[in-house]
Amino acid sequence: MMALTSINQGRNDARHLIEVKTSAVQGLGVFATADLPRGTRMTAETALLKLEQEKSSARDILDAFKKLPVAQQRLYLDLHEFACPQFRKAAEREIETQWEEMTDLDRKVLAIFAANAFNGGVFPLGSRMNHSCIPNTDFSYNWSIEKETFHAIRDIRAVEFDKWGFRCTFLACEDTPQGWEREQRRMELFDLDQRLAINMQFGGKETYKESSELALRMAAIQKSEGLLNRELGISYHDEARYCLAMGNVKMALLWAEKELELDICCVGRDHPDYEKEAEMVNLLREAVSASEPVHSSVIEWLRPHSVPEQPCVVM
Repeated sequence: MMALTSINQGRNDARHLIEVKTSAVQGLGVFATADLPRGTRMTAETALLKLEQEKSSARDILDAFKKLPVAQQRLYLDLHEFACPQFRKAAEREIETQWEEMTDLDRKVLAIFAANAFNGGVFPLGSRMNHSCIPNTDFSYNWSIEKETFHAIRDIRAVEFDKWGFRCTFLACEDTPQGWEREQRRMELFDLDQRLAINMQFGGKETYKESSELALRMAAIQKSEGLLNRELGISYHDEARYCLAMGNVKMALLWAEKELELDICCVGRDHPDYEKEAEMVNLLREAVSASEPVHSSVIEWLRPHSVPEQPCVVM
């Protein structure tokens, strides 16, 4: 494993070690120009275009674009555009205009947002990072610095991995026996997740042991598949919750520590989530050390929470 030493020292991120260039497969992507150790913050950036409201319409997107300075509009328009039929139909309903009857600029603005937006924003570098079924990068909004951050969740070599995801070339998507096996494991992950969700919503104490086994199985598959992002952290979080519910505080501490360690790489020590996790882990340690009841804030913290749904990759 590479050593994370001084790559980010004196800088907000390591964007000096990545570049945007043409992929050998197709399109543009973000490439590492040097080896990036796991945990490297590759970029922390403000969105070119950000929609603040949770539910935004096509009209909101166009209005937000019009308010951008000219320089930001140019950067935005340089991004890839693609709008699927479902997005087009939704835009037509919201603007009350057929897609073909919209201006070229309006169609381009909307299609760029459709192809590049995540967490409600479009980012100069982040939106260039390619989709991957086996991501090497995780992203999260850090509200303490008011920027979207992108971290290497495994060691990244200065080599090419993928292009923008219209034809995925990763092992998980190959039409080979190995690819089929990986697909079966992805299907098992989905099934486990659904069963765990049902237990969370409708189950009681009688389901704790089963739920613990489901979370453990999910974590094992995620690790074997190289899915080392915050979704793995959710499995750790779930396992800590069920261990605590069954009265095993030491095991709850072990899995909470695993989640904390993972988030150092996924979001960084300055992220409010990490700071909260560190506080809760310390409370768990105190409870274990003193053989005292766990603080109520730990029980509240161990409730289910969500993570971003779009994995990405640096080449």
